[in-house]
Amino acid sequence: MNNATRWWWIRHAPSAGEMGVIHGQDEVDADLSDTEAIADQKSRLPKDAVWLTSGLARAVQTAGALGAPDNCRAVSELMEQSYGDWNGMRWADIKGEEVKGFWQNFATNSPPNGESFVQMVERVSEAIASLNHEYHGRDIIAVTHAGTIRAALTMALNMFAQSALSLQIDNISLTRIDAVHDNTGPAWRVATINMTARSGSLPIIFKPTK
Repeated sequence: MNNATRWWWIRHAPSAGEMGVIHGQDEVDADLSDTEAIADQKSRLPKDAVWLTSGLARAVQTAGALGAPDNCRAVSELMEQSYGDWNGMRWADIKGEEVKGFWQNFATNSPPNGESFVQMVERVSEAIASLNHEYHGRDIIAVTHAGTIRAALTMALNMFAQSALSLQIDNISLTRIDAVHDNTGPAWRVATINMTARSGSLPIIFKPTK
């Protein structure tokens, strides 16, 4: 039995429409105009893989452009962070003490009627644990969101959530994380973070950790 489950995380293509809008869990189309970047990443992905998306349109559309099958599974637990009342607003338009308090510790604080990044990490980690069990030893291509990928890295590297929010995750970038299984649970091996379409070969930058 293969003792590693390999996660190929792809952030969706850029969101269509106005820049600076908080989309969170809102529905918005993907801008798939960078066909060269999409083709480049598609060439890196394994052929016999399980395909997952968050179910949000921008992730589903990007997955389709990358070659996902029609029966690609949507996993709602892999959605972007919920920004609650701020979804659909522009950051520049959110003012006052509420947003000031949020930025004082934006890993643990929640937008009104939304979730904190720490809560998102818990949600994503639970989903990954379940999917690791279901697809043990497989390649999993997960087309999701920057926040989701940062949450996965927070879990894999046992990072402080605040530190993980400093990680740059570009659109149509690849992040590879392997769950190496043994009798005590998975050790995590991070192969690459934020590999953009025009980067070089896949480097190993972190060794397995518990």
